[in-house]
Amino acid sequence: MKLKDGVIGFISGFLNELGYHPLIYPYLRTSAEDPPQHYLHQCEVLARLALRNPVRVLIGDEIGLGKTITALAISRYMEGVGRVSKALIIVPRVLIPQWRKELERMGIGKVNQIERDNIEYLKKQGFPDGYYLSSMDFIKREKRIKEVLDVPWDIIIVDEAHKLGMKTKRFKEVGRELIERKPRRNVIFLSATPHRGDPADYISRLRLLDPYLEDWRSLDRKQFYELTHGAIIFRRTKEEINKIYEGKEIFPMARFYATVIKVRKDEEEFINRLLNFLKSKLRDLAYEKEELSKKALPLLLVLIFKRASSSPYAAVTTLERLLLRRTAHENLEELMHSVETLLGTGYEDQEYPGRDPEEIMEEFLDATSSLMSERDREEMRELVEMARDIMREGDSKLKALISLLDEVKEDSKVIVFTEYKDTLDYIMKKLLNEGWPEGSILRLSSDET
Repeated sequence: MKLKDGVIGFISGFLNELGYHPLIYPYLRTSAEDPPQHYLHQCEVLARLALRNPVRVLIGDEIGLGKTITALAISRYMEGVGRVSKALIIVPRVLIPQWRKELERMGIGKVNQIERDNIEYLKKQGFPDGYYLSSMDFIKREKRIKEVLDVPWDIIIVDEAHKLGMKTKRFKEVGRELIERKPRRNVIFLSATPHRGDPADYISRLRLLDPYLEDWRSLDRKQFYELTHGAIIFRRTKEEINKIYEGKEIFPMARFYATVIKVRKDEEEFINRLLNFLKSKLRDLAYEKEELSKKALPLLLVLIFKRASSSPYAAVTTLERLLLRRTAHENLEELMHSVETLLGTGYEDQEYPGRDPEEIMEEFLDATSSLMSERDREEMRELVEMARDIMREGDSKLKALISLLDEVKEDSKVIVFTEYKDTLDYIMKKLLNEGWPEGSILRLSSDET
Protein backbone atom coordinates (compact mmCIF):
# COMPACT_ATOMS: atom_id res chain seq x y z
CA MET A 1 0.00 0.00 0.00
CA LYS A 2 2.84 2.37 0.79
CA LEU A 3 4.26 1.95 -2.72
CA LYS A 4 0.84 2.50 -4.27
CA ASP A 5 0.26 5.60 -2.15
CA GLY A 6 3.69 6.86 -3.07
CA VAL A 7 3.06 6.40 -6.80
CA ILE A 8 -0.33 8.08 -6.55
CA GLY A 9 1.21 10.94 -4.59
CA PHE A 10 4.01 11.31 -7.12
CA ILE A 11 1.63 11.34 -10.10
CA SER A 12 -0.72 13.74 -8.30
CA GLY A 13 2.13 16.09 -7.46
CA PHE A 14 3.52 15.85 -10.99
CA LEU A 15 0.15 16.69 -12.54
CA ASN A 16 -0.33 19.53 -10.08
CA GLU A 17 3.06 21.03 -10.95
CA LEU A 18 2.41 20.45 -14.65
CA GLY A 19 -0.63 22.66 -14.26
CA TYR A 20 1.75 25.58 -13.66
CA HIS A 21 3.62 25.00 -16.91
CA PRO A 22 3.60 28.26 -18.92
CA LEU A 23 2.01 26.53 -21.92
CA ILE A 24 -0.74 24.91 -19.82
CA TYR A 25 -1.73 27.12 -16.88
CA PRO A 26 -3.05 30.15 -18.85
CA TYR A 27 -5.57 27.95 -20.66
CA LEU A 28 -6.85 25.81 -17.76
CA ARG A 29 -9.70 28.11 -16.71
CA THR A 30 -10.76 29.62 -20.00
CA SER A 31 -14.34 30.03 -21.22
CA ALA A 32 -16.17 26.74 -21.87
CA GLU A 33 -18.49 28.36 -24.42
CA ASP A 34 -15.88 30.23 -26.45
CA PRO A 35 -12.35 29.12 -25.50
CA PRO A 36 -9.45 30.90 -27.19
CA GLN A 37 -7.56 29.01 -29.86
CA HIS A 38 -3.84 29.29 -29.28
CA TYR A 39 -1.10 28.79 -31.83
CA LEU A 40 2.59 27.90 -31.74
CA HIS A 41 3.77 31.48 -32.26
CA GLN A 42 1.84 32.49 -29.13
CA CYS A 43 3.30 29.58 -27.17
CA GLU A 44 6.79 30.59 -28.31
CA VAL A 45 6.46 34.07 -26.80
CA LEU A 46 5.01 32.68 -23.58
CA ALA A 47 7.78 30.09 -23.22
CA ARG A 48 10.55 32.62 -23.89
CA LEU A 49 9.17 35.14 -21.40
CA ALA A 50 8.18 32.74 -18.60
CA LEU A 51 11.49 33.10 -16.74
CA ARG A 52 12.14 36.72 -17.65
CA ASN A 53 11.76 39.19 -14.80
CA PRO A 54 10.59 41.79 -15.46
CA VAL A 55 8.79 41.17 -18.73
CA ARG A 56 9.04 44.33 -20.85
CA VAL A 57 8.32 43.63 -24.50
CA LEU A 58 6.53 44.86 -27.59
CA ILE A 59 4.42 42.25 -29.40
CA GLY A 60 4.14 43.57 -32.94
CA ASP A 61 2.53 40.66 -34.79
CA GLU A 62 0.43 41.42 -37.85
CA ILE A 63 -3.30 42.10 -37.44
CA GLY A 64 -5.31 38.99 -36.62
CA LEU A 65 -2.51 36.93 -35.05
CA GLY A 66 -3.91 37.04 -31.51
CA LYS A 67 -1.76 39.64 -29.76
CA THR A 68 -4.51 40.16 -27.16
CA ILE A 69 -4.66 36.47 -26.24
CA THR A 70 -0.85 36.28 -26.14
CA ALA A 71 -0.63 39.20 -23.71
CA LEU A 72 -3.40 37.82 -21.49
CA ALA A 73 -1.80 34.36 -21.48
CA ILE A 74 1.47 35.90 -20.25
CA SER A 75 -0.39 37.81 -17.54
CA ARG A 76 -2.42 34.74 -16.50
CA TYR A 77 0.73 32.65 -16.20
CA MET A 78 2.44 35.26 -14.03
CA GLU A 79 -0.74 35.47 -11.98
CA GLY A 80 -0.58 31.69 -11.46
CA VAL A 81 3.00 31.78 -10.17
CA GLY A 82 2.31 34.72 -7.87
CA ARG A 83 3.95 37.49 -9.88
CA VAL A 84 0.77 39.36 -10.85
CA SER A 85 -2.18 40.38 -8.70
CA LYS A 86 -2.97 43.85 -10.07
CA ALA A 87 -3.14 44.27 -13.84
CA LEU A 88 -3.85 47.50 -15.72
CA ILE A 89 -4.86 47.32 -19.39
CA ILE A 90 -4.76 50.64 -21.28
CA VAL A 91 -6.57 50.66 -24.63
CA PRO A 92 -8.30 53.08 -27.02
CA ARG A 93 -11.88 53.54 -25.81
CA VAL A 94 -13.35 51.95 -28.92
CA LEU A 95 -11.54 48.66 -28.11
CA ILE A 96 -12.80 48.30 -24.53
CA PRO A 97 -15.79 46.04 -25.47
CA GLN A 98 -13.48 43.79 -27.50
CA TRP A 99 -11.03 43.50 -24.61
CA ARG A 100 -13.85 42.62 -22.21
CA LYS A 101 -14.81 39.72 -24.49
CA GLU A 102 -11.23 38.48 -24.73
CA LEU A 103 -10.76 38.72 -20.95
CA GLU A 104 -13.91 36.65 -20.50
CA ARG A 105 -12.67 34.06 -23.01
CA MET A 106 -9.46 33.77 -20.99
CA GLY A 107 -11.48 33.08 -17.85
CA ILE A 108 -11.10 36.55 -16.36
CA GLY A 109 -14.70 37.39 -15.51
CA LYS A 110 -14.38 40.23 -13.01
CA VAL A 111 -12.92 43.31 -14.67
CA ASN A 112 -13.02 46.85 -13.31
CA GLN A 113 -13.30 49.59 -15.90
CA ILE A 114 -11.77 52.81 -14.62
CA GLU A 115 -14.16 55.67 -15.36
CA ARG A 116 -14.85 59.17 -14.14
CA ASP A 117 -17.74 58.02 -11.95
CA ASN A 118 -15.91 55.18 -10.14
CA ILE A 119 -12.26 56.19 -9.91
CA GLU A 120 -12.71 57.85 -6.51
CA TYR A 121 -14.41 54.72 -5.16
CA LEU A 122 -11.64 52.48 -6.50
CA LYS A 123 -9.07 54.82 -4.99
CA LYS A 124 -10.73 54.64 -1.56
CA GLN A 125 -10.81 50.85 -1.85
CA GLY A 126 -7.08 50.87 -2.62
CA PHE A 127 -7.59 49.40 -6.08
CA PRO A 128 -8.21 45.79 -4.93
CA ASP A 129 -6.40 42.96 -6.72
CA GLY A 130 -7.76 42.16 -10.16
CA TYR A 131 -7.83 43.34 -13.75
CA TYR A 132 -8.51 46.98 -14.65
CA LEU A 133 -9.40 48.46 -18.04
CA SER A 134 -8.89 52.12 -18.86
CA SER A 135 -9.24 54.30 -21.92
CA MET A 136 -5.90 55.66 -23.08
CA ASP A 137 -7.15 59.23 -23.32
CA PHE A 138 -8.95 59.08 -19.99
CA ILE A 139 -5.91 58.00 -18.04
CA LYS A 140 -3.48 60.43 -19.73
CA ARG A 141 -5.11 63.43 -18.06
CA GLU A 142 -2.94 64.94 -15.37
CA LYS A 143 -5.50 64.45 -12.61
CA ARG A 144 -6.20 60.83 -13.58
CA ILE A 145 -2.59 59.81 -14.05
CA LYS A 146 -1.82 60.96 -10.50
CA GLU A 147 -4.62 58.76 -9.16
CA VAL A 148 -3.21 55.57 -10.70
CA LEU A 149 0.49 56.44 -10.62
CA ASP A 150 1.20 55.10 -7.15
CA VAL A 151 -0.93 51.98 -7.47
CA PRO A 152 1.47 49.00 -7.34
CA TRP A 153 0.54 47.59 -10.74
CA ASP A 154 2.27 44.26 -11.33
CA ILE A 155 1.71 44.40 -15.06
CA ILE A 156 0.57 47.03 -17.55
CA ILE A 157 -0.64 46.08 -21.02
CA VAL A 158 -0.92 48.87 -23.60
CA ASP A 159 -2.86 48.08 -26.77
CA GLU A 160 -2.28 50.14 -29.92
CA ALA A 161 1.03 51.20 -28.36
CA HIS A 162 2.02 53.14 -31.49
CA LYS A 163 -0.38 55.80 -30.20
CA LEU A 164 2.27 56.63 -27.60
CA GLY A 165 3.88 58.90 -30.17
CA MET A 166 6.91 60.74 -28.81
CA LYS A 167 5.25 64.16 -29.25
CA THR A 168 1.92 63.22 -27.66
CA LYS A 169 0.63 63.79 -24.16
CA ARG A 170 0.07 60.03 -23.95
CA PHE A 171 3.83 59.49 -24.33
CA LYS A 172 4.60 61.90 -21.52
CA GLU A 173 1.89 60.89 -19.05
CA VAL A 174 1.33 57.20 -19.77
CA GLY A 175 4.70 56.30 -21.30
CA ARG A 176 7.11 58.14 -19.05
CA GLU A 177 5.16 58.27 -15.78
CA LEU A 178 3.62 54.80 -15.69
CA ILE A 179 6.21 52.80 -17.61
CA GLU A 180 9.67 54.35 -18.07
CA ARG A 181 9.97 55.52 -14.45
CA LYS A 182 9.01 52.05 -13.16
CA PRO A 183 11.72 49.86 -14.76
CA ARG A 184 10.92 46.83 -12.55
CA ARG A 185 7.27 46.76 -13.64
CA ASN A 186 6.08 44.13 -16.15
CA VAL A 187 4.92 45.87 -19.33
CA ILE A 188 3.57 44.54 -22.62
CA PHE A 189 3.07 46.83 -25.62
CA LEU A 190 0.82 45.61 -28.44
CA SER A 191 0.83 47.09 -31.93
CA ALA A 192 0.39 45.74 -35.46
CA THR A 193 2.26 48.83 -36.71
CA PRO A 194 5.11 49.28 -34.21
CA HIS A 195 7.34 51.21 -36.62
CA ARG A 196 5.55 54.00 -38.49
CA GLY A 197 8.42 55.27 -40.60
CA ASP A 198 10.02 57.52 -37.98
CA PRO A 199 13.04 55.87 -36.28
CA ALA A 200 13.17 58.48 -33.52
CA ASP A 201 9.52 57.85 -32.66
CA TYR A 202 9.90 54.06 -32.78
CA ILE A 203 13.06 53.89 -30.68
CA SER A 204 11.58 56.35 -28.16
CA ARG A 205 8.82 53.78 -27.52
CA LEU A 206 11.37 51.00 -27.11
CA ARG A 207 13.22 53.21 -24.61
CA LEU A 208 10.06 53.33 -22.51
CA LEU A 209 10.45 49.56 -22.15
CA ASP A 210 14.24 49.62 -21.81
CA PRO A 211 15.38 52.97 -20.35
CA TYR A 212 19.02 51.87 -20.76
CA LEU A 213 18.89 52.11 -24.55
CA GLU A 214 21.07 54.84 -26.05
CA ASP A 215 19.92 57.83 -28.07
CA TRP A 216 18.03 56.87 -31.24
CA ARG A 217 20.67 58.36 -33.54
CA SER A 218 23.26 55.82 -32.44
CA LEU A 219 20.77 52.93 -32.61
CA ASP A 220 19.14 53.58 -35.97
CA ARG A 221 20.99 50.87 -37.87
CA LYS A 222 20.28 47.37 -39.16
CA GLN A 223 22.23 45.57 -36.43
CA PHE A 224 20.14 47.15 -33.66
CA TYR A 225 16.84 46.21 -35.29
CA GLU A 226 18.02 42.62 -35.80
CA LEU A 227 19.17 42.29 -32.18
CA THR A 228 15.89 43.58 -30.76
CA HIS A 229 13.78 40.95 -32.55
CA GLY A 230 13.13 38.02 -30.25
CA ALA A 231 14.42 40.07 -27.31
CA ILE A 232 12.45 43.26 -26.78
CA ILE A 233 10.14 42.90 -29.78
CA PHE A 234 8.31 39.91 -31.24
CA ARG A 235 6.87 40.35 -34.72
CA ARG A 236 5.51 37.52 -36.87
CA THR A 237 3.62 37.62 -40.15
CA LYS A 238 0.74 35.47 -41.41
CA GLU A 239 3.08 33.93 -43.96
CA GLU A 240 5.48 32.88 -41.18
CA ILE A 241 2.63 31.34 -39.19
CA ASN A 242 1.49 29.30 -42.20
CA LYS A 243 4.91 28.17 -43.42
CA ILE A 244 7.10 28.00 -40.30
CA TYR A 245 4.99 27.67 -37.16
CA GLU A 246 1.90 25.70 -38.19
CA GLY A 247 3.05 24.13 -41.46
CA LYS A 248 -0.39 24.61 -42.98
CA GLU A 249 -2.59 27.45 -44.19
CA ILE A 250 -4.14 28.83 -41.00
CA PHE A 251 -4.53 32.27 -42.53
CA PRO A 252 -5.56 32.51 -46.22
CA MET A 253 -3.22 34.62 -48.31
CA ALA A 254 -4.46 38.06 -49.32
CA ARG A 255 -3.91 39.66 -52.71
CA PHE A 256 -4.11 43.40 -53.26
CA TYR A 257 -5.33 45.05 -56.42
CA ALA A 258 -5.76 48.73 -57.23
CA THR A 259 -8.53 49.58 -59.67
CA VAL A 260 -8.70 52.81 -61.63
CA ILE A 261 -12.30 53.60 -62.54
CA LYS A 262 -13.03 55.74 -65.56
CA VAL A 263 -15.60 58.40 -64.72
CA ARG A 264 -18.36 59.61 -67.01
CA LYS A 265 -18.36 63.12 -68.41
CA ASP A 266 -21.05 64.33 -65.98
CA GLU A 267 -19.04 63.01 -63.02
CA GLU A 268 -15.91 64.74 -64.29
CA GLU A 269 -17.84 68.00 -64.69
CA PHE A 270 -19.16 67.71 -61.14
CA ILE A 271 -15.68 67.20 -59.64
CA ASN A 272 -14.20 70.05 -61.70
CA ARG A 273 -17.00 72.41 -60.74
CA LEU A 274 -16.68 71.45 -57.08
CA LEU A 275 -12.93 72.08 -57.19
CA ASN A 276 -13.40 75.45 -58.86
CA PHE A 277 -15.93 76.41 -56.20
CA LEU A 278 -13.55 75.42 -53.39
CA LYS A 279 -10.67 77.30 -55.05
CA SER A 280 -12.78 80.44 -55.29
CA LYS A 281 -13.55 80.18 -51.58
CA LEU A 282 -9.84 79.88 -50.82
CA ARG A 283 -9.23 83.09 -52.76
CA ASP A 284 -11.85 84.75 -50.57
CA LEU A 285 -9.53 84.19 -47.59
CA ALA A 286 -7.47 87.17 -48.71
CA TYR A 287 -10.44 89.42 -47.91
CA GLU A 288 -11.47 87.68 -44.69
CA LYS A 289 -10.78 89.87 -41.67
CA GLU A 290 -12.09 87.71 -38.82
CA GLU A 291 -9.19 85.56 -37.60
CA LEU A 292 -11.25 82.55 -36.50
CA SER A 293 -13.07 82.45 -39.82
CA LYS A 294 -9.74 82.54 -41.67
CA LYS A 295 -8.71 79.40 -39.79
CA ALA A 296 -12.07 77.65 -40.09
CA LEU A 297 -12.62 78.11 -43.82
CA PRO A 298 -9.70 75.96 -45.10
CA LEU A 299 -10.80 73.14 -42.79
CA LEU A 300 -14.34 73.45 -44.07
CA LEU A 301 -13.22 73.24 -47.71
CA VAL A 302 -11.14 70.11 -47.05
CA LEU A 303 -14.08 68.52 -45.27
CA ILE A 304 -16.46 69.34 -48.14
CA PHE A 305 -14.09 67.84 -50.70
CA LYS A 306 -13.43 64.65 -48.73
CA ARG A 307 -17.10 63.96 -48.12
CA ALA A 308 -18.20 64.94 -51.63
CA SER A 309 -15.54 62.66 -53.11
CA SER A 310 -16.80 59.72 -51.07
CA SER A 311 -20.08 59.41 -52.98
CA PRO A 312 -22.65 61.65 -54.72
CA TYR A 313 -25.03 60.97 -51.83
CA ALA A 314 -22.45 62.19 -49.28
CA ALA A 315 -21.96 65.27 -51.49
CA VAL A 316 -25.71 65.97 -51.40
CA THR A 317 -26.04 65.57 -47.61
CA THR A 318 -22.93 67.70 -46.96
CA LEU A 319 -23.92 70.57 -49.24
CA GLU A 320 -27.56 70.54 -48.13
CA ARG A 321 -26.43 70.77 -44.52
CA LEU A 322 -24.41 73.86 -45.38
CA LEU A 323 -27.41 75.39 -47.13
CA LEU A 324 -29.26 75.43 -43.81
CA ARG A 325 -27.90 78.67 -42.38
CA ARG A 326 -27.18 78.36 -38.68
CA THR A 327 -25.72 80.60 -36.03
CA ALA A 328 -22.03 80.46 -35.21
CA HIS A 329 -20.88 77.86 -32.69
CA GLU A 330 -19.91 79.10 -29.23
CA ASN A 331 -16.82 76.88 -29.05
CA LEU A 332 -15.74 77.06 -32.68
CA GLU A 333 -12.04 77.00 -31.83
CA GLU A 334 -12.38 73.76 -29.86
CA LEU A 335 -14.50 72.29 -32.64
CA MET A 336 -11.88 73.30 -35.21
CA HIS A 337 -9.19 71.48 -33.24
CA SER A 338 -11.27 68.28 -33.23
CA VAL A 339 -11.96 68.45 -36.97
CA GLU A 340 -8.33 69.27 -37.74
CA THR A 341 -7.27 66.14 -35.86
CA LEU A 342 -9.86 64.02 -37.64
CA LEU A 343 -8.79 65.27 -41.07
CA GLY A 344 -5.08 65.11 -40.38
CA THR A 345 -2.58 62.30 -40.05
CA GLY A 346 -3.64 61.75 -36.46
CA TYR A 347 -7.18 60.69 -37.35
CA GLU A 348 -6.81 57.27 -35.75
CA ASP A 349 -5.12 58.69 -32.67
CA GLN A 350 -7.99 60.83 -31.46
CA GLU A 351 -10.65 59.63 -29.05
CA TYR A 352 -14.03 61.21 -28.44
CA PRO A 353 -15.60 59.66 -25.35
CA GLY A 354 -19.31 59.24 -26.00
CA ARG A 355 -19.15 61.07 -29.34
CA ASP A 356 -19.11 59.92 -32.93
CA PRO A 357 -16.47 61.62 -35.14
CA GLU A 358 -19.14 62.14 -37.82
CA GLU A 359 -21.28 64.04 -35.31
CA ILE A 360 -18.33 66.36 -34.71
CA MET A 361 -17.91 66.93 -38.44
CA GLU A 362 -21.60 67.64 -38.91
CA GLU A 363 -21.53 70.04 -35.98
CA PHE A 364 -18.62 71.80 -37.67
CA LEU A 365 -20.59 72.05 -40.93
CA ASP A 366 -23.47 73.62 -39.00
CA ALA A 367 -21.15 76.02 -37.19
CA THR A 368 -19.44 77.23 -40.37
CA SER A 369 -22.47 77.45 -42.66
CA SER A 370 -22.60 81.18 -41.94
CA LEU A 371 -19.27 81.57 -43.80
CA MET A 372 -21.09 80.90 -47.08
CA SER A 373 -22.38 83.90 -49.04
CA GLU A 374 -25.62 83.93 -51.03
CA ARG A 375 -23.57 83.46 -54.20
CA ASP A 376 -21.94 80.39 -52.61
CA ARG A 377 -25.35 79.00 -51.74
CA GLU A 378 -26.55 79.32 -55.30
CA GLU A 379 -23.49 77.45 -56.52
CA MET A 380 -24.00 74.73 -53.88
CA ARG A 381 -27.63 74.27 -54.96
CA GLU A 382 -26.47 73.64 -58.52
CA LEU A 383 -23.81 71.21 -57.29
CA VAL A 384 -26.50 69.34 -55.33
CA GLU A 385 -28.57 68.96 -58.51
CA MET A 386 -25.55 67.69 -60.42
CA ALA A 387 -24.87 65.11 -57.69
CA ARG A 388 -28.52 64.01 -57.74
CA ASP A 389 -28.34 63.52 -61.53
CA ILE A 390 -25.26 61.32 -61.06
CA MET A 391 -27.12 59.25 -58.47
CA ARG A 392 -30.06 58.76 -60.82
CA GLU A 393 -27.71 57.62 -63.58
CA GLY A 394 -25.69 55.48 -61.16
CA ASP A 395 -22.19 56.58 -60.22
CA SER A 396 -19.22 54.75 -61.72
CA LYS A 397 -17.58 53.72 -58.43
CA LEU A 398 -20.76 52.10 -57.15
CA LYS A 399 -21.35 50.30 -60.45
CA ALA A 400 -17.79 48.94 -60.31
CA LEU A 401 -18.33 47.75 -56.73
CA ILE A 402 -21.57 45.96 -57.61
CA SER A 403 -19.90 44.35 -60.62
CA LEU A 404 -17.10 43.08 -58.37
CA LEU A 405 -19.53 41.73 -55.77
CA ASP A 406 -21.47 39.89 -58.48
CA GLU A 407 -18.29 37.98 -59.35
CA VAL A 408 -17.60 36.86 -55.78
CA LYS A 409 -18.28 33.21 -54.98
CA GLU A 410 -21.54 32.47 -53.20
CA ASP A 411 -19.92 31.03 -50.06
CA SER A 412 -17.53 33.97 -49.65
CA LYS A 413 -17.62 36.81 -47.14
CA VAL A 414 -16.91 40.35 -48.29
CA ILE A 415 -16.19 43.47 -46.24
CA VAL A 416 -16.80 46.84 -47.91
CA PHE A 417 -15.11 49.71 -46.07
CA THR A 418 -16.08 53.33 -46.48
CA GLU A 419 -15.19 56.41 -44.45
CA TYR A 420 -18.58 58.08 -44.08
CA LYS A 421 -21.92 56.77 -42.87
CA ASP A 422 -23.77 58.64 -45.64
CA THR A 423 -21.86 56.60 -48.22
CA LEU A 424 -22.44 53.42 -46.20
CA ASP A 425 -26.21 54.01 -46.28
CA TYR A 426 -26.02 54.85 -49.99
CA ILE A 427 -24.20 51.59 -50.83
CA MET A 428 -26.54 49.51 -48.66
CA LYS A 429 -29.69 50.98 -50.22
CA LYS A 430 -28.33 50.43 -53.74
CA LEU A 431 -27.45 46.79 -53.04
CA LEU A 432 -30.94 46.13 -51.68
CA ASN A 433 -32.45 47.80 -54.75
CA GLU A 434 -30.29 45.53 -56.92
CA GLY A 435 -31.98 42.51 -55.36
CA TRP A 436 -29.51 41.47 -52.69
CA PRO A 437 -31.37 39.69 -49.82
CA GLU A 438 -31.65 41.98 -46.78
CA GLY A 439 -30.42 39.24 -44.46
CA SER A 440 -27.23 38.80 -46.48
CA ILE A 441 -25.94 42.31 -45.71
CA LEU A 442 -24.76 43.43 -42.29
CA ARG A 443 -24.44 47.17 -41.71
CA LEU A 444 -21.79 47.99 -39.14
CA SER A 445 -20.98 51.55 -38.09
CA SER A 446 -20.58 53.48 -34.85
CA ASP A 447 -24.40 53.37 -34.55
CA GLU A 448 -24.31 49.60 -34.10
CA THR A 449 -21.07 49.31 -32.14
